[in-house]
Amino acid sequence: MSLKVMSRAPDGVDPFTCPLYAGDWRRGVDTAEERQRRMAPGNINDIVAFVAAAEAGSFVGAARARAMTRSGIAKSVARLEDRLGVRLFHRTTRSLGLTDDGRAFLDRCTQILADLEAAETSMSDGGGEPQGLFRMTAPMTFGRVVILPLLNDFLACWPRLKADVSFTDRVSDLIEDGIDLAIRIGEPRANSRLITRTLTQQHDLVVASPAYLATRPAPQHPDDLAGHDCLNYVSAGQRRPWRFTVEGRTVAVTPRARLSLDSGEALRDAAVSGAGLAFLPGYVVERDLAEGRLVALVTDHAAPPVPISLIYPSRRHLAPKVRRFIDLLVRAV
Repeated sequence: MSLKVMSRAPDGVDPFTCPLYAGDWRRGVDTAEERQRRMAPGNINDIVAFVAAAEAGSFVGAARARAMTRSGIAKSVARLEDRLGVRLFHRTTRSLGLTDDGRAFLDRCTQILADLEAAETSMSDGGGEPQGLFRMTAPMTFGRVVILPLLNDFLACWPRLKADVSFTDRVSDLIEDGIDLAIRIGEPRANSRLITRTLTQQHDLVVASPAYLATRPAPQHPDDLAGHDCLNYVSAGQRRPWRFTVEGRTVAVTPRARLSLDSGEALRDAAVSGAGLAFLPGYVVERDLAEGRLVALVTDHAAPPVPISLIYPSRRHLAPKVRRFIDLLVRAV
């Protein structure tokens, strides 16, 4: 496999100082020998090792991601630096950081590797048919209630596809863990290595069963929660606050909990049984509200909706398995 080397630097780039356009620029000649040396298969492997180290932030993490040894990654990076004549990383005993040259080179290499992957995919994806292993993660309740039924249909449509899916509230590192697609609830964090796309919005509601409300007055204001049995959601040892709009401001309340659970579906079941008030997403209780098993409360103080986002590694071309599942989610959710 060979790479096309640009014969000239783009406008605004100094070919005499920029490491991205190696070649005998000082003499104004990019020789055939120079091109052959740069395009040797081993050089591509060195670039892959460099990108892995930059993404992982360490040689150890890169070695784990690439199933190589730490010394193998380090030697590849050293060879690359020697060929380019620049230092790509600042190295200390505790950290590995990109130099300015390293950041510029990483941008170029990341795109080149993405283009190579896209070229290979275009030749082997069966005309855009999803296949291979699709790795995804989503929050537990949203995953079980919304994603799982769609995923079952998706797999039924594409028999050459397998899925490895984690429904968890733990936030994974998509790059290090090799995840194709993540779904996250809440304001996304900025990350230049990831693409974020808003899928929909989550509307949270205070709900209770008619049986429970027969014994207590229905709360009208967040301050009224103090006199009720409340059911709280707990994740990683932290209770999830209940959000409301009061006098134009968003306020977070963590009411006294009669019962705490780490499953949205379990909270829904407890609320239906009459155990108390629960604060749950609309997609969890939509059918119960429609069929009268639950009643929405404190509706005059509903909090602003929370974004639900699709997040995937920053690449120009998406594999068919990812692109088609995103298309399905956008249509269905």
